[in-house]
Amino acid sequence: MLSVVVCALAFGLLADAPAASAGAAVARSPMESAVSTSGGSWVILPMGDLSDQKNTFWELFHATPGTSDWSLVTPPGVADNGGLVAGASAGSVVVAILPSGLLRFSPLALSSDGGKSWGPLLLPAGLAALPDALAYGAASPGAAIALTTGGRALSATGNLSSWSRLVSAAGLAPVSPSCGVTALDAAAILPTGAPVIATGCRRGGQVGVFTRSTGSWQSIGLTLGGSLRGSTTTVLRLEVTGSTTTVLVSARRAGHRALVVLWRTGSAPWTESAPLALGAGGSVLSSSVSAGGALAVILGSPRGGRVAFDIASGGRLWAPLPRLPHRTTALALPATPMTLNAEEVDAFTVDGGSLGVFALTPSGTTWVRVQSSEIPLSYGSSG
Repeated sequence: MLSVVVCALAFGLLADAPAASAGAAVARSPMESAVSTSGGSWVILPMGDLSDQKNTFWELFHATPGTSDWSLVTPPGVADNGGLVAGASAGSVVVAILPSGLLRFSPLALSSDGGKSWGPLLLPAGLAALPDALAYGAASPGAAIALTTGGRALSATGNLSSWSRLVSAAGLAPVSPSCGVTALDAAAILPTGAPVIATGCRRGGQVGVFTRSTGSWQSIGLTLGGSLRGSTTTVLRLEVTGSTTTVLVSARRAGHRALVVLWRTGSAPWTESAPLALGAGGSVLSSSVSAGGALAVILGSPRGGRVAFDIASGGRLWAPLPRLPHRTTALALPATPMTLNAEEVDAFTVDGGSLGVFALTPSGTTWVRVQSSEIPLSYGSSG
């Protein structure tokens, strides 16, 4: 069992681990998230009684390229009431279980067969509750980056058995003084194996994106202009697929919030989308990034309403999606790149242990149910 192996490893590692809080850190972006690579799509969402953390069960689903057939592949053996985070590469995925209850560190599980089988690993600290707090590159030797609840980035290579300090917010602050680094928001790994860390910036409308080259960190972000000039920023998503880096940014200025997407291919200049206003009291409830850099988000209003938008890779304008099916929790984009003329989006509805999957028709006007599943949940098992 995964839990037995993890506990045995923990006895030898936790004494030297960075301190972690009893629960997951407060998320600055929603944990309901999805990502696609050339090897498949992954979506993380909560099920069960969402009003009770002990009876909330975070589940991982996987679909192979070109299908809307989603399979439950949650790693077994450890209570995941605190949430899950996945770091996916073309052929493999590493999943972290966030701290909750008496769990003070983050067990990891690695799969190279679409979640059919898992191998146990361990992060000797608690992973931050952020959708891109874990990055994995499967190229030999494998590499991983983890953002911890203690505000540090750790890195590991090979079999991921030994983690070392990579950088902290304080370490990145001098690299871009005009940014005013606030916190580590997301991590990714370039095809070269170089790490990428995204941070919040408290001033100047800057977007904090940093990479390390020849042993030193450098800023590769940019400064937002127009209506977002001078805003404070937070990075909600950071994904690297192939040579494309995709960044979803939340910017706040004078009490107004907006989303903007940045794309970069190789070392070329950034491409910037138009801003998407969140409205008074609006929030991001879910986000999805495709293998080609397309994005989809679910936005919530203070009254509980939900609307969704998507944008193609390199696009300028956000497009509204049709009215979401009742109880939609998350969206997923396909493993193949999305184009402006052929959108493919899946919507996931949750009602206790009942999962519904709806596909957006090629016309982009209607949702059609394509899958219904009853997920076995062990209520009371985390009491």
